[in-house]
This record gives sequence, structure tokens and C-alpha cells, in this order.
Amino acid sequence: MKSHSGFRLLPFFALLGLVAAFFSGCGNQGGAGQGTGALAGDVASQVYVPPGQYDEFYAFLSGGFSGQVSVYGLPSGRLLRVIPVFSVDAEKGYGFNEETKPMLNTSFGFVPWDDAHHP
Repeated sequence: MKSHSGFRLLPFFALLGLVAAFFSGCGNQGGAGQGTGALAGDVASQVYVPPGQYDEFYAFLSGGFSGQVSVYGLPSGRLLRVIPVFSVDAEKGYGFNEETKPMLNTSFGFVPWDDAHHP
């Protein structure tokens, strides 16, 4: 029966990969006080939007199978609103009543939710 020598070398290559990954993260940082990393600049001040002012852009993102669309302000990244498109939102009284229930009947029965994956 033929022996698979490649499987014998697998632990060696795994160890070699771990050692290479460890030493690649230890690059020349230029000293601890130099400030060349992520903390060198004040990135948070570049995207800060003070209260009462509006963001420059808005992102409308899908909530997937939750049936909701989320609105984020950019560049601040604040969650501004969650819009219940195909879901019930009892907090705001959004949902369905006796008039709109027949519209939610499908061939599978009554489905009060849907997918907002591609709004």
C-alpha cells in the first residue's frame, strides 16, 4: 500500500505558516513614541458630526429577512432610523389592520412579514 508522505509534512507547513504570520506582524514600528500606527492621527475628529448638524451622505441598508431598512448617516456612522417595510413595528403602531389583512394572504396562508433584502 502506498504511503502519502504529503500528510506527514502537513504539521511542518502549518507550524511554518504560524511562525511566518507571527513575525510578519512584528514589523518595524519606529519606536513606541513615534505614533505611526492607527493612533497617529485623530481620525475620529475627521468624521465627527456635532449634534444639530446633518451628515453629508445617507446610507439606506437592507435589514435582510427582518423586513426592515436601516438609515445610517455618513461619515458619522450613526443609526438614524429603522424603517419597518415588511415587518410589524408595534412601537410606532405600524403593521396591519382588518382592511389590509387580505393583502397579506399568500398561497402559503397569512404572512405578515417579508424580505427587504433588495429594496
